[in-house]
Amino acid sequence: MDKTILVVEVIKYNTMPTSYSIKKTADTLEEASKYQVSLETLNDNPKTTYELFTVLGQFKVERIEKVKEVADEMPF
Repeated sequence: MDKTILVVEVIKYNTMPTSYSIKKTADTLEEASKYQVSLETLNDNPKTTYELFTVLGQFKVERIEKVKEVADEMPF
């Protein structure tokens, strides 16, 4: 399965349909989230937001944290 994540600019107009524009593609959620946060920090238009999408749908991420990987060990 393709793991590409899209960072999409969403602009909601009063009298026109909502506009969607792909601003970046990323291979990891961490990379996409960093770019999204950067765009949101620089954004001064309240009608513009940045969302993350994959082939499965839209991400709703509240917090990103690194999770420790646990190696599969065979109990003896």
